[in-house]
Amino acid sequence: MDRDGLLQFLDFSRSRLIGTLDTIEKSGQPAEQVLGWRPGPGRAHMGWQFMHCAATHDRYLNVRLKGAAEKDPTLVSTYGGGSTPSDSNIPTFADIRSKLEETYAPFRQYIAAASDADLAKSISFPNNVQRTLAESVLLMAWHESHHQGQIHLTWNMYKAENDIK
Repeated sequence: MDRDGLLQFLDFSRSRLIGTLDTIEKSGQPAEQVLGWRPGPGRAHMGWQFMHCAATHDRYLNVRLKGAAEKDPTLVSTYGGGSTPSDSNIPTFADIRSKLEETYAPFRQYIAAASDADLAKSISFPNNVQRTLAESVLLMAWHESHHQGQIHLTWNMYKAENDIK
């Protein structure tokens, strides 16, 4: 897949994530209640899922691709790993939007500036995984889509439990 196709895939995945955030925010449900709702004991709440997408973009770009430190180490340590939240902090809608934008824009710019040769370069990842930059972009788009699906399911469960149409 070429750079423009990869960017379209990233943008489509992001638009679905933001669309879901818009829908939840427009529902009028109290942010702390809806974003903090968990589908089961110890499982990730919707706010965590959104912030996890932001944390992953930070870590992937800065650590994995650039070999530097995270731009926001607190974001990454709080929301970066697994699907079991490390704490019970519930982000606000504004916090989610801000973090999603401040981590997505630099990642997208990095990919937009990549040449065909850059996209074909192999990158070393933990556990002896080798992946091209193009494959990494596909993985990031899939990752965001995966979490958007989890958020969508959790939102539907929340609506059913709270009798919201």
